Amino acid sequence: MPRTLRLSALSIALSWLVVGCSSQPTQLDDLPRTPQASVDQLLKDADREEGAEADLMRLYAAQAAMQAGDAERTQQVLQRVPQSKLPTEQQIRFSELQAQSALAMGDNAGALRAIQHPSIRQLDSRPLEEQLRVQQLRANIYDANEKPIDAARERMFINSLLPVSAQNNNQQAIWDSLAQASTPALQQAANAATGEFAGWVQLALINRQNSNLDLQIQALQAWRETYPNHPANSKLPEAMEQLQELQASRPTHIGLLLPFSGPLANVAQALRDGFLAAQYQAQSQGIEQPQVTLYDSTQYVDALQALNQAKAEGVQWIIGPLEKDKVAYLAGLPELPLPVLSLNYSEQQSNNALTFYQFGLAPEDEARSAAVRAWEDGRRRMATLTTNDDWSQRANFAFKQQWEALGGELLGQEIVDQPATVANQMGELLKIRQSERRANNIQGILGDVKAQPTPRQDLDALFLAATPLQARQIKPTLAFQYAADLPVYATSHSYQVDPSGTQNTDLDGLLVAETPWLLDQDDPLYSSVTSNWPQAAGPLGRLYAMGIDAQRIFSRLPQMRQYPDTRIDGATGLLSLGQGGRIQRDLAWGQIQEGLLEPAVLDDRF
Repeated sequence: MPRTLRLSALSIALSWLVVGCSSQPTQLDDLPRTPQASVDQLLKDADREEGAEADLMRLYAAQAAMQAGDAERTQQVLQRVPQSKLPTEQQIRFSELQAQSALAMGDNAGALRAIQHPSIRQLDSRPLEEQLRVQQLRANIYDANEKPIDAARERMFINSLLPVSAQNNNQQAIWDSLAQASTPALQQAANAATGEFAGWVQLALINRQNSNLDLQIQALQAWRETYPNHPANSKLPEAMEQLQELQASRPTHIGLLLPFSGPLANVAQALRDGFLAAQYQAQSQGIEQPQVTLYDSTQYVDALQALNQAKAEGVQWIIGPLEKDKVAYLAGLPELPLPVLSLNYSEQQSNNALTFYQFGLAPEDEARSAAVRAWEDGRRRMATLTTNDDWSQRANFAFKQQWEALGGELLGQEIVDQPATVANQMGELLKIRQSERRANNIQGILGDVKAQPTPRQDLDALFLAATPLQARQIKPTLAFQYAADLPVYATSHSYQVDPSGTQNTDLDGLLVAETPWLLDQDDPLYSSVTSNWPQAAGPLGRLYAMGIDAQRIFSRLPQMRQYPDTRIDGATGLLSLGQGGRIQRDLAWGQIQEGLLEPAVLDDRF
């Protein structure tokens, strides 16, 4: 996703506005300073000159336009200057102006091309001020092009060359860039990084991967011993500085408010066991953990009664409730006796967002993740296939919102919960009937030549929010409609967690949003939890993972609120805190192969 750029005054400063002169200048510094000269006047003076002098004057006109904030005019003037015929120092200035103006106009790819011009390789021959200006601009361009590792590395290179007063802001910018990088990108960078940059990347990984606050503090202390002279050791990023405060104020007594009896008892037990497994993991490393008291939510008139009892018994935080009506009740109260991390979402806006947080396995998260993944795969035009079920319609709405926000086009929305009509719906959506008629006409004209119908060519992929039964009908129907290769991005509802793969016949090729717990199976707790509770490797595994994440993140919620860029690699996904205290998940992606879900690879064909 695009991020807000921090353009420093140094990176946009431009110097030396000029008009014509009686001598014949060949260097930028040969021209007299005349700040009052307009772009039009500079261009008129350039038109009186020829060759190198005219090119130089136009270059200054472009600079004047950029200083005036007219990026479009800057680009227009640069088009009249042959960069390849300029001396090296002027080629560098040309590249800087071209990159800066393209960035200002939102042409991020154009800015990246400009700042990678061969002339920039000679930047180290220029004065230090110019080098710093161009390198800061290059870092901003990397950020704009979603290359945060490159941006952070660029800022790290120049940090010691900046004035002391500017170094703190630059170090925070390094951290902000790394916060935007994906965990795999950070891990890849860590494998190759050395020296100071290795310290930055390792610090970012501590913030991302050590979800448990105490384990994070432990890892941070080890990092400080490993990198005693690192610039971040004397001045930690703000989010990391807050960790000591969070640990000092961490609750010593928490309550789990879940329906341990009744129809949701199995769900509550899975959440409890996952929560306690994460608790015991920290304890096994000698780290004291809060006391946990269990409260059966079915035994109270309302959730507020449970909170009041818990507070009277010394509880400082409540995890739960799970039931949607109880979550909605708490969300509607003007204030709460205790801070709460509910394990479901309320439909309405919370009235106590500072003390009420919401975390759940919402289909909306999977739908938004599908939109982002499809966009990253190069898709631009999609259609949706959903059912009339509430969860499916919510997923469809979330996908549509995210997809259109990214700039994608939605070509159709089909309800596919009537098996008898699915084939016709797919045919209409894919416009296969028109193609069949064209094929028949061609065959009628050419005789023995057999024409193959083809689906519409303007549809890049489909989004599916349906049950496994419905999904098993969709994939063969697409094959029947000559669209077997059309990518389908689906929520986790569309397949069944089955080690044998036999329950996922006809789903091969389906792209599925899934929790890292079930897809990657590399969580530190996976082996121990699944050996004690084998059901945690099946569909209930998502609930065990949710309980684990609840234990890991509840004490970090104030940090996530204060620093919205905070991302935590959880067992249920990449976690962040959105509006209204709602935890949002970015999902891992898998692809069905021979009935089994395997990690998917980013599509690089586009």
